[in-house]
Amino acid sequence: MQPIDCLELQIYNDLIELRSMSEWLSQACKKLAMTDDLARDLDACANEAVANIILYAYEDLESHQINMRLELKDSSLIFTIQDDGIAFDPFNSKATLSQSYDTIGDITIGGFGIKLIRSLANECNYCRSDNKNIMSLGFYLYQASATSILGENSPFFLNSCHY
Repeated sequence: MQPIDCLELQIYNDLIELRSMSEWLSQACKKLAMTDDLARDLDACANEAVANIILYAYEDLESHQINMRLELKDSSLIFTIQDDGIAFDPFNSKATLSQSYDTIGDITIGGFGIKLIRSLANECNYCRSDNKNIMSLGFYLYQASATSILGENSPFFLNSCHY
């Protein structure tokens, strides 16, 4: 099998693009021999994060690019999203819900996506660089070994603001 350094996708800030993103992720997970559970968790996190970027990150009606990268590092699958929207760290304490609810009727819409992402991804990181938001989500590999897929000398980065 030929080593795969990383896979990249570029979409625009339109909700219709979520379908092609999900198809890309599905094919990428198959190429990387990911488990169905990991592929499902990755797709849920990606859809939640990218939908929020499309819906809330831009103050204008212009077309904006959203860049995604999927790569293996050590024993993790790293999914990185880069956008040029307004600065927003989804993982800071102000952005997460700490409120509990007594009944389902007390729940308001919004705020659960970040909790979903945090519950499914093993690592969640954010930084802002060159007026861009960079979110990285790490998922531990359970089925495939990064070394067996990529070879021992594959270059990777994690938690870097250099996209």
